[in-house]
Amino acid sequence: MGRFLSLATWLMISMNAFAAQPFNSEAFQKAQKGGQKILLHFHADWCPTCRAQEKTLASLEKNGALKSITVFTVDYDKETDLKKQLKVTAQSSFIAFLGGLENGRVTGVTSEPDIKAFIDKALVNVTLNEQLKMMREASKVPPEKKKVMEEAADKLRKSHIKEKALKVGDTMPDFSLPNASGKKIQLSALLKKGPVVIAFYRGSWCPYCNVQLNSYQQHLPDFKKRGATLLAITPEKRDLSVETAKSKKIEFDILTDKDNQLAQKLGLVFGVPAELKALYQQFGIDLEKSQGNPEWKLPVPATYIVQGDRKITYAFVDTDYTQRAEPADLLKSLDAIK
Repeated sequence: MGRFLSLATWLMISMNAFAAQPFNSEAFQKAQKGGQKILLHFHADWCPTCRAQEKTLASLEKNGALKSITVFTVDYDKETDLKKQLKVTAQSSFIAFLGGLENGRVTGVTSEPDIKAFIDKALVNVTLNEQLKMMREASKVPPEKKKVMEEAADKLRKSHIKEKALKVGDTMPDFSLPNASGKKIQLSALLKKGPVVIAFYRGSWCPYCNVQLNSYQQHLPDFKKRGATLLAITPEKRDLSVETAKSKKIEFDILTDKDNQLAQKLGLVFGVPAELKALYQQFGIDLEKSQGNPEWKLPVPATYIVQGDRKITYAFVDTDYTQRAEPADLLKSLDAIK
């Protein structure tokens, strides 16, 4: 009987345990490159404060407070290199990362309100464009390479592609594109259910695009509450979309716009200049491989809201790829639709 009770107790404890990932350097770096929101918990088995924190994290996870956050449990006694790298001097420490950027740390807090307040401030309540601004300011691109990128951006801006692209009041062309699983998704069919939010992004190689996708996923329940369908569209091959959806736990459809055919109709497509192409190749970016064609063309990152008659009620088009449509602005626009 005693054994049965012990087993039952063990099962209850196991069921209530916090399902964080044990720290793995490769997984951590991948999460950083993917622009994910990350929480490191430096934990020691002998530390009662750490155990209390683990119980609090389990409660927060159960309440959905950690849904869009990747949590790693770091063994304080074993991960000496990471401790040295991050200058961690105490167990029971939390460090928050927005992609590759640290955005806060705290040690020794155990109560649910205190831990939640830290997570909210460092990770949850950071707006998309605040995070993008942090990424711009932390950029370590050498000056000579940055100059090439700035000249290409200036050339694109002067092409007036922004002014020529579809805008509010225009009609979005109907389309049918495959999602990550190969199923064709048709705009007109979705519009029968409610408005559709369409976000064009360059590819999984683009850190700003990754942050945008993560942010939209975090706000997906808010879009659904308003009866809206969220779609992301990329010229990347479908197998890369599958990997993107899996690695980022994306729950909305990512559609493949082969050869940028739809983006071209919207006036969003431009050719990558030779100097920028060479620089991208130095960075390990190969559009011919990722898109499956030799054209080296990209869509300007753009986000639209379309309603039942395919009229565009919101349009965000910016030649600066570090700028993206803020979820709060999209939700406000959806609220205004009658």
